[in-house]
Amino acid sequence: MQRRLPPLASLRAFEAVVRLRSFKAAAAELNVSPSAISHQIRRLESELNCRLMQRDRNGVVLTAQGERYAFGVMRGIERILEATEDLLSDTGNCLTLQTYSTFAIRWLVPRLAKYSRATGQKPIRLVTSQSDVDFNVDAVDACIMIGHPQDPQVAYRPMFNSQVFPVASPEYVKRFGPISEPSDLRDHPLLQVYPSADDWSTWLTATGLSGVSPAGEGLFDSYDLALNAAVGGMGVALAIEPFAEAELESGALMELFPDRRTALPGNWYFATPYAKRGLEKVAAFERWLIDELGQDPTLRSLVLSGD
Repeated sequence: MQRRLPPLASLRAFEAVVRLRSFKAAAAELNVSPSAISHQIRRLESELNCRLMQRDRNGVVLTAQGERYAFGVMRGIERILEATEDLLSDTGNCLTLQTYSTFAIRWLVPRLAKYSRATGQKPIRLVTSQSDVDFNVDAVDACIMIGHPQDPQVAYRPMFNSQVFPVASPEYVKRFGPISEPSDLRDHPLLQVYPSADDWSTWLTATGLSGVSPAGEGLFDSYDLALNAAVGGMGVALAIEPFAEAELESGALMELFPDRRTALPGNWYFATPYAKRGLEKVAAFERWLIDELGQDPTLRSLVLSGD
């Protein structure tokens, strides 16, 4: 069966009018006359056998069919733009890497100054998000994530595993404590990292402690913020290795139960689509990353080996 694709010039005109809500602005962007834009819209409407939009004193108003069609067209053109940018980046531009803000702030960024010197590569373009990457949608080359391999099109390189453990500031414990047994936590606010909402439950279950709400009382979108709140005396936070080492060494935070660390169910991975794993910018960063992990004394006992 022949696939029916409307004229690309008409689709470009339609997308520009929808995005800019103006025939005149669309004409200026595409470097054509407003009458040419009108011609392309009429051509598209004729091709689809329906009315897509109308003009009034306030600009452009889409019909119900126009709204429905605009959603698909805008999404399709956005995917084309992302694919174009992605392909251009493959030809020599910097690596685009996504990871969580806590990993970026507390581990990766302090080491990036030596990355280009060590590899000869351009500095990376760093994107932080508390959500995991969808390589079918997000315009990134690779990510650093915690969890489980799920996508068969993606190569997952194991990095390290993590344990979690409660921490609080010494001043908080002195003022509101003592906190000598896990059961004492029933009387204290737990600081919750809501994108990792199961982590408190993991620790509480492993400890065998009941009667404590794992939902927490302070809600933060990253471990970095929760740990900072704990330093400020807001309550008890859950720390994740190795991201509280600076506060533990300085005494800003104290580990409440040193013998009660609990492993998280997922490991940390460097992940990249198989289609991009052969790119030098990806391979160079992966080699450098694994070498840095091996040199970090706080991670040596946690680093995982193998592909």
